[in-house]
Amino acid sequence: MDIVKLKGIAGAVFLIVFLTSGIVFIYNEAGSDTIELIKGYDYISYDWKQIPLFLFLPVMVFFDLFIICMLLLPWRKRISLVMQKLMIPVTVYGISSFVIGVIISMVISVYPLGTDYYKCDSTSIVSSGSHYAKSKEMCKAREYSIDSEDETQR
Repeated sequence: MDIVKLKGIAGAVFLIVFLTSGIVFIYNEAGSDTIELIKGYDYISYDWKQIPLFLFLPVMVFFDLFIICMLLLPWRKRISLVMQKLMIPVTVYGISSFVIGVIISMVISVYPLGTDYYKCDSTSIVSSGSHYAKSKEMCKAREYSIDSEDETQR
């Protein structure tokens, strides 16, 4: 087997694993946080980047399937023709999902989060997004419970 071909297969397998794990991660994180927001939970975490990424998932699935199909050697030419025809609609969907996702994120930040929730102070530098609660007392209670957990672990 040619070393260049082996490098290509190894790179394709790496991309498949990377894209699939990204799809699963985004689906689990953005999906659960969005459902919590829709159901009106008392304490939620929200990041504005979740909505565009969640809407971008079908494009990631398409590219994941594209890479898998390129590994099928006997049908590579026919599959590449079909995938090339689908590339324009996928690109249009990807761009429109990003634009629509950013608009939806701004609307969510203004209406439900701005009117129904209070933004809790974050003490973490690493975490992305913000935590919101229905009342200021819930923020303080949550902060107190996190501080008491840290003291018991020391």
